[in-house]
Amino acid sequence: MRSKWITSVLLTCLLTLLSGCWDQKSIQDMIYLSAFGIDFVDNEYVIYAQSSDLASVAKQEGAATGVSPPAVVSIGRGETLQNALDNLQKNSQVPMFAGFISSIIYHERLLKRNILPSYDFLNRYGLVRYTKWVFGTREPLQDVLSNHALTGFSPLISLLHQPEEVYKQRSFIEPIQYFKFIERFWNPSSTIALPNITIYERSWKENNKFVSRLSVDGIHTIHRGKWEGFFPNTDLLGLRWMNPHTEFAGVIIRENGKPQATLRIKNVRLDVHPVRKGVKPTFHIHIYMKAFVREVMGEISNEKIKRIAEKEVIEQVRGTFLKGVERGVDLFGFEETLYKRDVEAWKQFAKNHENKISAEALDGVTVHLYLSDSGKMKQNWFYPDDLLPK
Repeated sequence: MRSKWITSVLLTCLLTLLSGCWDQKSIQDMIYLSAFGIDFVDNEYVIYAQSSDLASVAKQEGAATGVSPPAVVSIGRGETLQNALDNLQKNSQVPMFAGFISSIIYHERLLKRNILPSYDFLNRYGLVRYTKWVFGTREPLQDVLSNHALTGFSPLISLLHQPEEVYKQRSFIEPIQYFKFIERFWNPSSTIALPNITIYERSWKENNKFVSRLSVDGIHTIHRGKWEGFFPNTDLLGLRWMNPHTEFAGVIIRENGKPQATLRIKNVRLDVHPVRKGVKPTFHIHIYMKAFVREVMGEISNEKIKRIAEKEVIEQVRGTFLKGVERGVDLFGFEETLYKRDVEAWKQFAKNHENKISAEALDGVTVHLYLSDSGKMKQNWFYPDDLLPK
């Protein structure tokens, strides 16, 4: 009996030593970073960190305020990227958490210089995930990371953090995630097409005043770790037809310079076949696509729509390919195709490190277009004479 009493007293004393949740951190007492921007200015690295209020992310009860919550941008500078991050954290009033970063933006200045230090910095930090989106930009990073969301929406509901939904609706330049970026970066045959994000201020209005929106206006190309140049959207019309992930893209059918119809392309399938290998390889492209008529402005047959559309796609593909050749850039990834089809043939081509894909590399383009339907309406329309009195 006495031993039981002593045991009870000891257990009671031990309970007083339990600390409970002594290291608990309230979620509202932290800054949650949502995006990183990296630049190199005046011989030092500059890091921009975007953060948002948690209340702007979660749904709130009651009537909407009609005001977009702000996005806070923190700036740090230093000789190294870690030094820049330390200086950014120096003036933070509460702890910063980087586990929710969903996008990285490289400024063109850093791309031109060298992005390898950023690769080392980001991958040694365990909280930064490989699924984040990657962009380039030519705009001031503090402006890009400001809030460009629709009124009443969180800054996280934007092209910067959810680009895949916009791409599904209009497939032009495919967004890229960090794990794919890394895989292509270290593949000596691959050319990365890094989307360039910009600020557009002449499209949307609120209360009769223009408001800024984010937009993708081109790509930065990177090959074997080096920046090869910037290409605007006008040079890239054929790029979407060389991407099997294209989900929804448009083609205008013109006759004698006037629009007659509009097509929407829903599925693209590719077969890029090496015709000749070696030091000067050549390739033939077969493009298979399914389309439906989205708009008709006059009487035009299915056969003519199909013929004009196939010709237009071929011209766009050739035009984009030649834009890349002019600047020594393999926009269509012919070198990677050779690498995957015949690695020994690729080694023969890449043995001379100065070898580039030439204009003669495009042996031909064949487009196979299938018209599936014309939507809810008949394709050919006209004003019927039998409606008029006789």
